[in-house]
Amino acid sequence: MDMLLPGLLLGLLLGACGGVGEPEAAPTPEQIARAICDSQGEALSLTSLEAAERGDYLAEHYDLEGVWEDAAVYTASGADVREIAVVLMEEDDDANGLKARMEDYLIERQGDFFGYFPDQAKLLDEGRALVKGRYAALIVCEDMPAAEAAFYGCLEGGGAAPASGPPAENDGDAGFKPPNETDMTLYDTEAIRRAWESGDAAGLSERDADILARCREVLDECVSDGMSDFQKELAIHDWLVEWGEYDQTVYDDPDHAGREGNRDPYGMLVGGYGICLGYATTFQLLMDLAGVECITVVGASFQSTSDHAWNMVRLDGEWYCVDPTWDDPSGGAAWASPSAVARRTHRYFNVTSRAMRESDHQWDETSVPEATAEAYRWDGVSKLPGT
Repeated sequence: MDMLLPGLLLGLLLGACGGVGEPEAAPTPEQIARAICDSQGEALSLTSLEAAERGDYLAEHYDLEGVWEDAAVYTASGADVREIAVVLMEEDDDANGLKARMEDYLIERQGDFFGYFPDQAKLLDEGRALVKGRYAALIVCEDMPAAEAAFYGCLEGGGAAPASGPPAENDGDAGFKPPNETDMTLYDTEAIRRAWESGDAAGLSERDADILARCREVLDECVSDGMSDFQKELAIHDWLVEWGEYDQTVYDDPDHAGREGNRDPYGMLVGGYGICLGYATTFQLLMDLAGVECITVVGASFQSTSDHAWNMVRLDGEWYCVDPTWDDPSGGAAWASPSAVARRTHRYFNVTSRAMRESDHQWDETSVPEATAEAYRWDGVSKLPGT
């Protein structure tokens, strides 16, 4: 009996597409897309783009060129990466060209979520661009085998396409080239630091005065007399991870603008949100005011396809790398134990430069020191250094 179920399911999908028994009636992209959606069960909830929106979406996201006959696009929103698109092109070569651009889109989009939303990045990594004749499809969903079976089943079989595999590794010889897709200019905190040292905030802009006021509140809460530099760093790091949240609104539009101030300490300290540059510059400023030597590294991640920023801290004369943003990932399991959460929020706390390379961070290595020390590495649960 169990052996009949796969055939029965495929038969239902073919029937939904008007496939077997009706070879003269080619399925529409909408029929194929609906069959793919149905293959995912009731848990899949996506929005179908209206005809007026599809052309702009296809051009903007898949760089669709030339003439296409018909299309269906189902998308989620925000930090939900699930997506199903089926496009009928005029020629087979056009469909193959679109498939290649869809694969580029998957890689680029994975870079947007890599490190920040691990579960969503995994879905993108497992997503596929498929082609059969004049049909090209992009599919990002939980049950990819069922989705692929639905796509090829609607087109009367055709077999599974070969796996595209992961993105190619950088050859390492070309040197670091920043993506420059996001403005990674560091916020100027000099006036704030001068006001902190002098105790006179009269000359600050309203924005900088608000930042300084929040810095005083945070440091009063986190830092006390007699703390070592490591203790100050840990307290500030943990406060930032607990307080802040990644600005998910950057995923709501292709420009990735997000909320105002998400790239500087104002958004994080006053609003409680930021992207990587907001986390890094906030950590930097708090460490500066706490008297701990710190720098901000502007680099990249996901094989230099996504702009990224993190920090380095000097303790007892030796440098360590800290990535507060990736220590605050979204989408964690609610059932995780306290120790699992603690490890998760200290994965990139005082690690070496080598560890950063191995976790897909890239940067101009001639512009910052190499971090090799491990004395103050802490995973969140082991014995604290210096105790």
